[in-house]
Amino acid sequence: MKLGKTQHIVYDVVMSALAVFAAVLVLFDCTGSLSEWVRTVSVAIYVLFAADLAVRTAAAPDKHRFFKINFWDAVAVLPIHGILPPLPDPRADTFLNVLNLIRIVAFLSRPLRKAQRFYNTNGFKYVVFATFMTIITGGVLIHYAEGMDFGDGIWWAFVTATTVGYGDISPSTLYGRLIAMVLMLVGIGLIGSLTSTLTSFFMNRQHKKPADAVIETVKAQLDRFDELSDDDIEQLCKVLKALRTEGVKERR
Repeated sequence: MKLGKTQHIVYDVVMSALAVFAAVLVLFDCTGSLSEWVRTVSVAIYVLFAADLAVRTAAAPDKHRFFKINFWDAVAVLPIHGILPPLPDPRADTFLNVLNLIRIVAFLSRPLRKAQRFYNTNGFKYVVFATFMTIITGGVLIHYAEGMDFGDGIWWAFVTATTVGYGDISPSTLYGRLIAMVLMLVGIGLIGSLTSTLTSFFMNRQHKKPADAVIETVKAQLDRFDELSDDDIEQLCKVLKALRTEGVKERR
């Protein structure tokens, strides 16, 4: 059974949200601060992900390729505490924590893959990277300009760039204030870029030519490339050739 476009979006959003939640639970599990009912919820999420992986594996025509592409999904549902025997060595806790950190990466890989298309819209990834580097640079510069502790400098640069500005730390020198001005302008630019990217991302989904709708369908098929059969791939190639031919005719 294939999901419709709306159902596919809902499925991706729900599973990505659960993946982030599961990663947070694993993080708390490393500290041993999970209550019994939260641990039960965690187990239920693992069972859900395991069932989801089993269904997608059964539907995939090429099982080897499927596991190669979805390796992290398989790692995320490994019952580590169930398959490992009790380890008396004190280093066992460190070993288990490393395994849990690997599971956190595995869970987060799923929503990150889904967010990639939004992240690439309007070159938003470059804006995020530039903002991040500006915050780090601002934190270092304010450390020298104002004599702040390095940690406080990074904190101040972050809250200034996000335009929160708690006011608990404020620059008093000319150079410090110039750094603050640059950070505020960069932060305003980030907010503006985020707004325009959100608008473009959703507007492009609503206002499309017939060819655009076909292209979106092709993209959706490519998102689950590991599950396509050889016939499906050949059909996609025919569709792409037809779209290219149609585009040449329109330009003429």
